[in-house]
Amino acid sequence: MLRFDSQDSISYNETEEATLDLELRGRLAVVTGAAQGIGFAIAEAFVAEGARVLLVDVSAATASAAASLKADHLVVDLAERGAAAEVAARAAAAGGADILVNNAGITRPAPIDQITDDDWRDVMAVNIDAALRLTRDLWVQLKARRGAVVNIASFAAKRATLFGNNASYVVSKHAIAGLTRAAALDGARDGVRVNAVAPGVVATEMVKLHDEATRHKIQTMIPLGSYAMPAEIADVVLFLASRRASHVTGEVMNVNGGLVMD
Repeated sequence: MLRFDSQDSISYNETEEATLDLELRGRLAVVTGAAQGIGFAIAEAFVAEGARVLLVDVSAATASAAASLKADHLVVDLAERGAAAEVAARAAAAGGADILVNNAGITRPAPIDQITDDDWRDVMAVNIDAALRLTRDLWVQLKARRGAVVNIASFAAKRATLFGNNASYVVSKHAIAGLTRAAALDGARDGVRVNAVAPGVVATEMVKLHDEATRHKIQTMIPLGSYAMPAEIADVVLFLASRRASHVTGEVMNVNGGLVMD
């Protein structure tokens, strides 16, 4: 590890550097949208590193997902105003959250002239309002532990979607990027790091909604030529939540096979 002494000279301690690992054992990670897909892969990866995990999801499948990981769970609709406070109370009862992963998200695809007010509000309620409320309501716990927030954005936070017709989702993910940067600036004062991961197209159940021709077309648009696996997204989330990323905050990190480069 590099150190500066009073004369501004630099020293290096190989032994100390060698001990630097993810250091997630025993820490409490709150993961939303955790019953399946990317969220479950994130929860699974935290458990594999020895972390304690609170899986949060609206799905009844959350209980079985948590049981398979021997982790705690909370079934709650994050679109509801009181849900974030309920999550914060559960985390506090478990000793306090060290990490928050805002992964929960929904989509209501439609051409812009066909977006209904109800669909717009549904997307914003889950994708951005819930992320704000959870960050806000868990902030005291995260601050006490010099913790970390990792938001799951999308390549759509840096451009539109591949084929358009999904303005509500695109706007919500741009908002996640903005929330990440704004909260990171506040967090720098409070000892909380805030970053985001921007996945490209990930091999989840949602991909199966496309026909084979569309799946092939999407794959040819990705420079690396393949979809991401959920575990590949989870690996980056763990890095950003860990001491390995101790000097990283306010980033919206691409994990998209080259679909977006910036």
